[in-house]
Amino acid sequence: MNKDVIYIEPEDDITDIILKIENSKEKIVALVPPKKAGVFRSVVNIKLMAKTATTAKKKIVLVTTDPSIKKIAANVKLPVTKNLQSAPTIPTVEDSDDEISSEELFETPEEEDTDAQNISETEDDATEEGDAKTKETKAEPVTAKQDEEKDENKDEQDDSTGKDEDAKTTAKKDRQDNSSKTSKSKSGGAGFLGWLKNNKKLSIALGTCGVFLIMFLVWALVIAPAVSIQISIRTNSNNFSENVTFTTVLSEENADEGKFYLEEKKVESSQEVKFEATGKKNVGKNATGEVDVYAYFPLNIPASTQIKEGEQFTISGLVYTATEQVVLEYDGKGKEDCANKTKPEGLVDYGCRVNGTVPVVASEPGTKYNIAASSSGWDTNARVFAYSSKDMTGGTDEEITIVTQADVDKAKAALAESTPEETENKKDLLYQEQISDSDLVIDSSFRQTANDAVPTPAVGEEVKEGVTPMLKATTKASVYVVDKTKIEQFIAKKAELGDNKKIYEMKKPFIESFMETSAGFTGKLKTSYAVGPRITENDVIEKVRGKGLGEAQHDLKDIEGIEVRIDKSVPWVSTIPNDPNKITITFEVKDQNGGKIETKWDNEEDNNQQDSSDSSQDETTKE
Repeated sequence: MNKDVIYIEPEDDITDIILKIENSKEKIVALVPPKKAGVFRSVVNIKLMAKTATTAKKKIVLVTTDPSIKKIAANVKLPVTKNLQSAPTIPTVEDSDDEISSEELFETPEEEDTDAQNISETEDDATEEGDAKTKETKAEPVTAKQDEEKDENKDEQDDSTGKDEDAKTTAKKDRQDNSSKTSKSKSGGAGFLGWLKNNKKLSIALGTCGVFLIMFLVWALVIAPAVSIQISIRTNSNNFSENVTFTTVLSEENADEGKFYLEEKKVESSQEVKFEATGKKNVGKNATGEVDVYAYFPLNIPASTQIKEGEQFTISGLVYTATEQVVLEYDGKGKEDCANKTKPEGLVDYGCRVNGTVPVVASEPGTKYNIAASSSGWDTNARVFAYSSKDMTGGTDEEITIVTQADVDKAKAALAESTPEETENKKDLLYQEQISDSDLVIDSSFRQTANDAVPTPAVGEEVKEGVTPMLKATTKASVYVVDKTKIEQFIAKKAELGDNKKIYEMKKPFIESFMETSAGFTGKLKTSYAVGPRITENDVIEKVRGKGLGEAQHDLKDIEGIEVRIDKSVPWVSTIPNDPNKITITFEVKDQNGGKIETKWDNEEDNNQQDSSDSSQDETTKE
């Protein structure tokens, strides 16, 4: 049956030992205490070890010849052996050997490493001396008893009638002696133990003080010791400037070579303003009637004149429009076809007059177009004479409110005041809604266009009762962005820091001289960054754990670019604890002028390294 041999270090506390027992892969665990192991001189600690073994379904054996440890093990019923080759036994208070089968506990390995053999040989020597003394002590009462029996047999042979009275006297004396010993034992006997039993209250007080003293020592030596290490990292500022190119085709992006994908962000905003319509429009009926027309033609010459549909006739500023086409025509056959055969005054050879009638409608509605017949005052562009022999009738008035161009122009002025400026549109409309923290905005690529304002109702349309006219304009804005993470990775790559350097702060990168060319887009990438030594929390812990304060501080100061301060939790701490949980690491990053850099500490790399280190430690522990 295999066993696991665990050598306890002097600085190991009960928690460390329990963890080692629980982490053991074997059912049998042999614990080898050091020469000075205070943790094994506590009954509570030994009981905790036994309880842990029971819970973990393991058996533990103490490899020691220390009488005090063996005595405590006897009270707890914990097996003890003097070396790794000997069979374990459960010791008693009287140092009796109640052996347990070695097959039941563990088998002795055929080969032990050199350290185990040396320890076993040393312990063998010490144990053999103790065993010799123990056997000698135990042998005395047995020999005396045998001698006494021989004497009694001899006396019986010499004096068969013998000394019965002397034998009775001797037995009585022996009983008195035994009674006296028992009485002394019950009364506590002589010495310090007897005194304690005779002074119970004082004993309780001393025991309580002892418990508190032990608790204080555990707190002072095990729990309280801790350190806080503050690392101040000094950085140097560097400027970065590099020509880069851009593309609007994602598949053409090559960030490692400085060619980045441009993503266009767009947003559309609307501005509107209410206004009052002041226009008036008459939507009543238009007046209708007829205009009489006539023309003169030369005699005996065929001719005609045409009044087209839509021809306008005016009188006193009122306009009437022809609704039909009318033709005045002379066939040239003689005066018989003429309405007036008398040559008009001023017209030479124009002796034939031809009459006609043109139906007209008023150009606008209204009763003002209802006029009486008039033989004069009419004017027209047609080559005819005009008059009206009948009244114009049918015109009515009905006034409505409409939107005029003047109303719209006034509303546009008010709308311009409410339209956001270009910079405000960037901030309020574009950036907050479209741009994320992972985007780097190219400010010079921002474009904004506003469409013409559109009134509702349109110009000239009626504004119905209860409706408020509205003027609305639409503003469109767009800007190009690139992936900020890829930009920062490109900067870090170009900086060529090496494994022992790290960028702790990078100012916001920006693109300068952004322009579009026949080959795409170009620009210059600029920023500044702070560089300092690369150091992680795990690096610090592994460098200082278990070392003296002075040595630890000296080793850390060997790292170029950092300053170190170590604070102790209690004054008596002189060594960095081995337990990482008792070491607190804080980092402070400063610029080259000593000012504090407000930067988020990147723990991702530290965590990866810590996990890797923990894995390595686990592998070492298993081995």
